[in-house]
Amino acid sequence: MQRNIFFNEIHTIDILDCNGGDGGYPYATNFNPEVNLREVSAPGSYWEDGKWVEIPAMSIKREYNFDEVGEKDMYLLHHEEIEALGKNMPEVKRIRFFMTFGESYLTHMKCLENVGMLSTTPVEFNGQQIVPIQFLKEFLPDPSTLGPRTVGKTNIGCIFTGIKDGKEKSIYIYNVCDYQECFKEVGSQAVSYTTGVPAMIGTMLVLQGLWNMPGVYTTDEFDPDPYMDALNKWGLPWKLVENPTLVD
Repeated sequence: MQRNIFFNEIHTIDILDCNGGDGGYPYATNFNPEVNLREVSAPGSYWEDGKWVEIPAMSIKREYNFDEVGEKDMYLLHHEEIEALGKNMPEVKRIRFFMTFGESYLTHMKCLENVGMLSTTPVEFNGQQIVPIQFLKEFLPDPSTLGPRTVGKTNIGCIFTGIKDGKEKSIYIYNVCDYQECFKEVGSQAVSYTTGVPAMIGTMLVLQGLWNMPGVYTTDEFDPDPYMDALNKWGLPWKLVENPTLVD
């Protein structure tokens, strides 16, 4: 599934990460709380016309109707994969990353931020130095315990626009992952599953010699065909939609 099968030129890439799971708690993060809250509260950024554009945290919001999940609010964040894509695909005019969040999550997070609990600066408490966000982590549900109680689905994918044979074209490639099905299969939640399966496939391709070059590389620098084939085999089958709804 090399790039030129779909496009002669890629103009934009939008990565959409939708978590439609409900763990039944008033407030919980689906992976390490400290990492999650730092990621969300940090300034956002995206790649456009050969340079990075930085924006205030959570300042760009869009709505999108996700297959098998429904309409969700999503926000533009900085995410590490857009750095590699910007470097390895400099011809792409714009690359963005969006993640969904519910109003309850954001309300709780804003309250915690307002009282200083998301701070990474140590403060003195009872004669000890503590980091507020690390202290907060101890009071939030452990993400590893969410598997049995979380229901719903994730929807993760990419929307590409560009030119193929002189004509404008857009496609959406995504997969859907069910929380309860994941727990039945591996005893873990869907966020762990959608993180772990791609890492396992990458390791497998390295061991098979299909992804094997001296040095350090990101996944987008290797042949995507065996990787995409393996996703279909190992639990994250993908769908392709032509002319999808685009993100403005």
